[in-house]
Amino acid sequence: MIQRRDAGATWSGNHRYRATEVLLPGDLDELAEVVASARSLRVQATRHTFNDIADTDAALVSLERLPTHVEVVDGRVRVEGLVTFAQLAPVIEAEGRALHNLGSLPHISVAGATATGTHGSGVRNGNLSSAIRAVEIMDADGRMHRIDQTHDRFGAAALSLGALGVVTAVELQTEPTYDITQQAYTGVAWADIAGDPERVLGGSRSVSVFTTWGDPAHDLVWAKSDDGTPDWVEELGGRPVGDDIHLGRIRTVDNTTPRGTAGPWHTRLPHFRADALPSDGDEIQTEYFVPLASAREALAAVKAIAPAFEAQLLVTELRTVAADELWLSPAYRRDVLAIHFTWRNDTAGVLAVLPSIEEALAPFDARPHWGKAFTLPGESVRASLTRVDDFLAAAREVDPRGVFRNDFLRRTVGL
Repeated sequence: MIQRRDAGATWSGNHRYRATEVLLPGDLDELAEVVASARSLRVQATRHTFNDIADTDAALVSLERLPTHVEVVDGRVRVEGLVTFAQLAPVIEAEGRALHNLGSLPHISVAGATATGTHGSGVRNGNLSSAIRAVEIMDADGRMHRIDQTHDRFGAAALSLGALGVVTAVELQTEPTYDITQQAYTGVAWADIAGDPERVLGGSRSVSVFTTWGDPAHDLVWAKSDDGTPDWVEELGGRPVGDDIHLGRIRTVDNTTPRGTAGPWHTRLPHFRADALPSDGDEIQTEYFVPLASAREALAAVKAIAPAFEAQLLVTELRTVAADELWLSPAYRRDVLAIHFTWRNDTAGVLAVLPSIEEALAPFDARPHWGKAFTLPGESVRASLTRVDDFLAAAREVDPRGVFRNDFLRRTVGL
């Protein structure tokens, strides 16, 4: 029997779903029944979004009651259902395997994170979607399809925004397990960060820079290395942070991963522990991606207007993502700098300041993070996406009834 519940709100409560209800099938047969009979349908995963990408004026569907299975075979891991990275990582670690990277929090689902191009950091690390080798998708008629790298629609399916159907399983490439040592540092001058961002952000396997754009005491370099303590930061004047760590105006309270000691990749690559509330919780997030080659100029452009958004800002995080071949990826065929904003949970205030940031970044062909708040008009979004027409053609071919389309997709990519 298909269960139902209220749609509720996104993780931080900044968006309350318009959907009438969430349908909870117990197996793939019930999921096929839900999908084939739907007029409009979107998937609700772990709700770690800050816009209406996963909303509709009809019903949502969740895979939370579907059986889950994780299987490691020949260097790949197949993940079914609503499995999070926190659940996945220990399973593959026990098999002596690892993923190439993780996001800043492991609480998010594999299918949801990869469908929106979520990422970690590292100049040589692609986003989480880049590890996909195949996806299993249920189309609008309730039929299953496996799309792997040999398929002509793979570039659309691996990062699909939910527009091609319900992703029921994902196959990811793994690598041999490895240890990470991480440390956070204060004292690195902004002139060194912004003057040579490629050096700073490329100094370790994964590097994040936290800033409030005006107070050097809040600037922090968080480096994660697979070859011991990342001492290169101290050469730039960095001083290791003690137990009490502040990310800009966010004071973390016993929720970050261990620093200063080596540990398995999945216990160090995320900033936040899986058993704790990540970040501030009561917040809105925004992120834009610009070519890494334009990092200096883009950072200068944002810093010039930073006083205009100072009242709303909790912290900005700077990260890097390596280029990939996924059609709607913010890193499609270009290494990028990710400029991430964590805002106070003030929707009106945040929406008021976003246009000025987007205008400042416009000369750098900025692309938005699909799951976060932005106000870029559709024509600007589409102009930055080389393969958007190919994506639209694929989505219309596999979903001619438009079951998986919604206001977000119409507004942003014209689907």
